[in-house]
Amino acid sequence: MSELILDANQTLVVAIIAYFLGRMLVTNIAVLDRFRIPEAVIGGILAAVGVAALRQWGSVVISFTSGELALLMFFTTIGLNARLSDLKAGGLILVLTLSVCITAVILQNIIGLGYARLLGAPPAAGIMAGSVALVGGHGTAAAWAPLFSGSAKAAGTIGLASATFGLVAGGIFGSPFGRFLILRYKLQPDHQAESGLTLSAEEEQKGRIDVPQFFASILVIALAIGIGGQLNTAIQHLGLKLPQFVTSLFAGIIIGNLGPAVMPRAAWPTHSPAIRLIAELSLSIFLVRALMSLELWTLAAVAGPLLIVLMTQVAMVVALAYFFLFRILKRTYDAAIIASGFVGLSLGATPTAVANMDALTQKFGPSSTAFLVIPLVGAFFIDLINAFAVSTLYGIWGG
Repeated sequence: MSELILDANQTLVVAIIAYFLGRMLVTNIAVLDRFRIPEAVIGGILAAVGVAALRQWGSVVISFTSGELALLMFFTTIGLNARLSDLKAGGLILVLTLSVCITAVILQNIIGLGYARLLGAPPAAGIMAGSVALVGGHGTAAAWAPLFSGSAKAAGTIGLASATFGLVAGGIFGSPFGRFLILRYKLQPDHQAESGLTLSAEEEQKGRIDVPQFFASILVIALAIGIGGQLNTAIQHLGLKLPQFVTSLFAGIIIGNLGPAVMPRAAWPTHSPAIRLIAELSLSIFLVRALMSLELWTLAAVAGPLLIVLMTQVAMVVALAYFFLFRILKRTYDAAIIASGFVGLSLGATPTAVANMDALTQKFGPSSTAFLVIPLVGAFFIDLINAFAVSTLYGIWGG
């Protein structure tokens, strides 16, 4: 079997082609457009299926060059557009959303361990089909697999297969679920609260993206990423470890709030059409690249009972989003968008959650609260909570 390794430029070309394929399908297949399945999700899955087909019947293994720049750029744009007043206003919503996320982590491990007991499988197999892979994603599953490999030889395969399933399911179920809530309860965004994210009539008239505006946007994004990298290094020296997109998000918040205050006469690009375009572009590129790199054949390797476990996980997460999260957030438009992001976050990863919310807000209207709460929950708290829950439950139920 031959291996084909694509460099960064070739990977980008494939990602853009996959995006356009996804867009073509969403445009021409009514059900995909109706349920707001993100183009990047459809395109990424198509590319992953193509890679799996080449591996199976063409004896060719395709490897893509990884890259985090698009992810850093996207979360930096969120920080640049975030006002501290929005963060303060979203405090209670953040706490409530986090509490439901904690509940999801616990239930995912209980379900995984429960099925393991029922099927006579090692507890480690159940844990790897729980929050390790679903909330944690591929990176967390790979990190935990060596610890569990002694009691479950297929721990790594189960973890990667579950993470793959979760990433796809989070994108497929999240947006339609949010659309259902919005239409079922006839929800609309609070345009007064979203005034910071919408353009005035005068701004709309000047809404063209020109070269100076675009360069200014690239400049502040690059500065924020650079500052975020230095901040990340400083935090590591203190014994803490955070993904760099978290510190880039913070750097964006700092620049976006201090810049206009210190230099009020400067033409800051925050909330500009250029920032919006860069945000959408970077998110789409990252999500397509992440999905097309999935090794779908890992699902086939452990199919059967694992699929039953994972479908149960999907049902639990959607039920939790509908019967608890959406209701404790008072069934508002923001609550519907957050619930959609919660499904993506609990089954897949933060970019999947954001893509779900982005697909909905493009059609129904903005939600600054959702775009602050979900990334903050996914970035800061969920990994620590996940690690604690996995260690505790595994130790109690059987190591």
